[in-house]
Amino acid sequence: MARVGDTAARDDYNVRSQGPRGSWTTIGLIRRAAFELDHHNPPNPPPFIPAGPPTTSGSTAQAPSRHHAPAADHARDAAIDPSDRPHKRRRRSSSPTNRGSASKQQKPKRQRAEEHLPAETEASMRLGHEHEHRTRPSTNGSSQNGSSPHTNGSAKSGETNGYHTNGHAEPVAPNTSPFYGHDREEVTRILLQSLSDLGYQSSAQQLSRESGYELEIPSVAAFRSALQHGDWDEAESLLFGAEPAEQEGGVSLGNGHTGVQWRKDRPHFGSPNGFARHGLPLAEGADTTTLKFMLRQQKYLELLENRDLNAALTVLRSELTPLKRDIGRLHALSSLMMCQSAEDLRRQADWDGAEGESRSLLLSEISMSISPSVMIPEHRLATLFDAVQEEQILNCRYHNTTAQPSLYTDHECLPDDFPLDTLTELKNHSDEVYKIEFSHDGSMLATGGKDGLVCVYDTTTWRLQHEIREHDRSSPGDNSKSICSVAFSPDDQYLISCSQNNEFVVVNVREGRRVAYADHFDYPVTTAAWLPDSQSFVVGTQGSRRPLGLYSLRSASSSSSSSVVRNNEIHSFREPPWDSSLKDNGFSFRTADCDISADGTRLVVATITNSIIMFDLRTRFKIAEWAMGDKVTSINFGVGGTQMLVNVNEGGVLALDSSTGDLIMRYDGVKQEQFVIRSCFGGAGENFVLSGSEEPRVYIWRRQTGRQVAVLEAHSPGAVNAVAWHPTNPNVFATGGDDRRVRM
Repeated sequence: MARVGDTAARDDYNVRSQGPRGSWTTIGLIRRAAFELDHHNPPNPPPFIPAGPPTTSGSTAQAPSRHHAPAADHARDAAIDPSDRPHKRRRRSSSPTNRGSASKQQKPKRQRAEEHLPAETEASMRLGHEHEHRTRPSTNGSSQNGSSPHTNGSAKSGETNGYHTNGHAEPVAPNTSPFYGHDREEVTRILLQSLSDLGYQSSAQQLSRESGYELEIPSVAAFRSALQHGDWDEAESLLFGAEPAEQEGGVSLGNGHTGVQWRKDRPHFGSPNGFARHGLPLAEGADTTTLKFMLRQQKYLELLENRDLNAALTVLRSELTPLKRDIGRLHALSSLMMCQSAEDLRRQADWDGAEGESRSLLLSEISMSISPSVMIPEHRLATLFDAVQEEQILNCRYHNTTAQPSLYTDHECLPDDFPLDTLTELKNHSDEVYKIEFSHDGSMLATGGKDGLVCVYDTTTWRLQHEIREHDRSSPGDNSKSICSVAFSPDDQYLISCSQNNEFVVVNVREGRRVAYADHFDYPVTTAAWLPDSQSFVVGTQGSRRPLGLYSLRSASSSSSSSVVRNNEIHSFREPPWDSSLKDNGFSFRTADCDISADGTRLVVATITNSIIMFDLRTRFKIAEWAMGDKVTSINFGVGGTQMLVNVNEGGVLALDSSTGDLIMRYDGVKQEQFVIRSCFGGAGENFVLSGSEEPRVYIWRRQTGRQVAVLEAHSPGAVNAVAWHPTNPNVFATGGDDRRVRM
């Protein structure tokens, strides 16, 4: 019998009074009440009157090993089905003199009640000493056969981080010898997790029994169960541990983490799982305040979803606000109190509710902050496979497919699988080719050059579809009609071309007619980029009055769909804005090249003054500017808008972070000193970088590593000015050069 206030005894009592999933059963609650009465308010026991013949005077009846509060006994009787309840009898003596005839005596009331419970429930709820709790020595992240307040048994792979067993089989001494140089326990636990992820629960149980290792200690399983069932106070207490003042008095809200580090030889602390008082060990750098905020935020949202507004307000004021974390988020959460329904809440919070994936996502996010020695990161074996495959892909010079290599063998692609040979040559230009671009669906290729001609080819037959000579009409000189840029609209219906004769033209490539143009510039128009709506686009020039403007195909003054829209500028990005009443409007940047992110939220501009400027297209304000060491001749977004690829004179080809401007990778080898040279991302998954050069060579690198894949001789004897990789066929790219040809 443990003394009053013994925490270890309380933990053991709580464990034995709970069901298989950690929920308190009716019998368990009754027993807990009895336990509290016994230990905190012990009543004066009534005189014990044993059954049988009266005792002689002076003799004393032996006291029972336990005494029960009458109220608890009455409640326990009520919990038993009346139809099964035996008739009342006087209690028989439990003294040693009567034990020999126990089989002939009426069974005690507690034992009779337990006969109506399933075997596994009876085992978990029994309080007597006849059920001995066996444990194995604790190992790194496992506590074999230990009971826990919450047990998850064989759970669905989608709901857990693998498999946890809580059986009572005979302990097995784990084999600790290395597995081909790897920690055997780590390998076994990862296999246990993977078997569960695959749905092979029985195999996971068998492996656990044979190896002597388990995936998770009971406290981890208890935390997982508490979170998945929405028991937020219990989850927080298990994660961070109870405060010393609270360890004698029930579940803590967990206001701190002791920071105790996990070791394989770490002793138990008086509870089956070893972490009841100290919480789970956290990963290095884990922020306990952030973790608490995440748990309490989920609790708050679920209370709002259940329309328990008073409780939600209490959580907001008493639990979330004192954390002093992310004030902006707190304001957003408080505004959700105004939601009129659960559906409105889920929509405004961008949250799928308690019945959705929110709890699983929360568990996944929190698990990354728990030490992997006790809670293995989700799908660990698959992650290791991904790392192996990624390493093989990066080391394979010619890997140009999104298909993952086999795990059976080491991977290596042959040169025949890579576009190293010329497929065809297009010879419609009479002068140098300056810009080439594929349509977004890959069905067309547009080229422009010094001769002022824009050609559109069918990429299936490589035959000329359209020959556009819009920039030949008012050509005063040899170089003034040169095409600086061509770009397809996102829906591939329109093609814009920019020229050195200070104009741009937009053509409907399906109908072969001009739909818009602008000629109000005083300097060459160098670049253009489309917004996702295929109706708006940005045009950049080398002029100071209109260095960068936003234009639209929609004209308020024209009601006819067949009319041509002219000079329809709807916004100027000039800094400072142009004021026609002033003689001197000050200096403004001038544009060399530009591009728009695929989501249409950002505009990046390379200026002729060696800088890169980023604009937010939603607010139309400048959000960043970075100075470059030399002239930038080409810039474009790639890798989902996270990177920018730029060509810099004397600096080569650079990949920059589009948020910070930091250098990610440098691609060496290109010669670039005075001419405009362009580059692009391309290949399967945009895993390659392609660039021209002032020498007659095409350079290809692996994007992630900067490793040079190939250098191809092309367009001799002049420069390779422009490149483009097919958007849907990774085995095709195009180049254009001074030899007046386009090579596929």
